[in-house]
Amino acid sequence: MSVKVEKVIKIKKWTSSVSNSNEKRVKDCLKELLPKYKSIHWDEAKFIQFYIDILNSLPSRYKQKNSIELTGKIKKQVLLDAISDKLDELALS
Repeated sequence: MSVKVEKVIKIKKWTSSVSNSNEKRVKDCLKELLPKYKSIHWDEAKFIQFYIDILNSLPSRYKQKNSIELTGKIKKQVLLDAISDKLDELALS
């Protein structure tokens, strides 16, 4: 009699060294821009959706430990413009 062994996919462990390289930069830009948009009433769900929308609107740039990043960085002004556009949309709604 043989025992069937299922393979376990260790998503968290296997992806822990891969991250979107824009995440930290977007957070830094948000700290710079958010004080200018005090009229927006935030809650956690609204902010998370906003953050996801920002990241999804940018070209993907992924990096992995011990590898060379060939795609380069998005210019800071591009990040600031993308975030400002989304903030403007929220401020008008």
